[in-house]
Amino acid sequence: MTRPDVAVVGLGPAGRALAHRLLARGATVLAVDPHPERPWLPTYGGWAHQLPDWLPQGVVGSRSSRTVLVARGRYDLQGTYVVLDNAAVQRELRLDGAEVRTAWIPDAELPRLADVVVDCRGAARGHHGPKQAAHGVLLQPSAAERVLGDAEAILMDWRPSDGSADWGRRPPSFCYVTPLPDGRVLAEETCLAGDPPLPRSELASRLTARLALHGVEPRDWRDGDVERVLIPMLPPPPVLPNRFGAAGDELNPITGYSVFASLARADGAARTLLGSGRLPVRGDPWRRAALRALLRLGPRGVVDLFDAFGRLPADAQRVILDAHAPARRLVGALARQWALMPPRGRGDLIVATAKGVRS
Repeated sequence: MTRPDVAVVGLGPAGRALAHRLLARGATVLAVDPHPERPWLPTYGGWAHQLPDWLPQGVVGSRSSRTVLVARGRYDLQGTYVVLDNAAVQRELRLDGAEVRTAWIPDAELPRLADVVVDCRGAARGHHGPKQAAHGVLLQPSAAERVLGDAEAILMDWRPSDGSADWGRRPPSFCYVTPLPDGRVLAEETCLAGDPPLPRSELASRLTARLALHGVEPRDWRDGDVERVLIPMLPPPPVLPNRFGAAGDELNPITGYSVFASLARADGAARTLLGSGRLPVRGDPWRRAALRALLRLGPRGVVDLFDAFGRLPADAQRVILDAHAPARRLVGALARQWALMPPRGRGDLIVATAKGVRS
């Protein structure tokens, strides 16, 4: 049997995209996963400009041209927010010509698969550390309209879920609302990052209370129409030199998102692997520092921080959301965000950052 040029371990969105682009460049590929054709169930949302040109527009399941962020004020975010049609993405990321092996392979045996092996198994393997947690329900459009108002999607609504003036001492959470490919609308109460994160039961209770403020009651969704999220905010300890997707640099420690960054970088990563056999390990010290500060920031400071994000110009917002923006641009955008916070918020963030550096 001919030894493959590259072995890709893990066929979630990142691994499948990488294998697909390797094949498009003429490589011989071994793709390994215990369940290679298992449907992807999570909701994958991001900005239209993040999608690569080689991916057809038919993979987009829903679009929102007016997406807002709510903190102390209400802000329109520039750009088109999209949710992927997961089945369409899987169909487009064809693996024709690859050897697809249905197997779980121990870490110690992975280097034997090929001269170049890439770990695309995600961030959840034996992971300890900060996580993002969310509890969501699927609403019919008529019920969701009461929550959305004149917006088509809500990226974050940081107002207290019970209608209080502020969160007090309670860890804050936000509500994310977006249309889905099947016509329904996901409303999801989210703990952006916690170590440990807010319990799912607390998030479910907050979501029920928040929706009730808009006249949406549990009878407006079915018991089975629930989405639960628990994702690490940092990659796991490395097993192989080459990592891609949530196992590597495509995971943004500020947002916890990795799928759109993985799609955007898959072709370039394939080119690099075929040229040198190694993906560069960039690391992300500034975003990791921002995550540590967020974990130590009090409820008032968190809302101040995201209110400032809403007032940033679109180019600075994109830099913060882009996992691969150059460090110089990221630091500049974070500094602009800090400058837009009120004096008390700026002080809170300085203290939280200092505590994070010492930890």
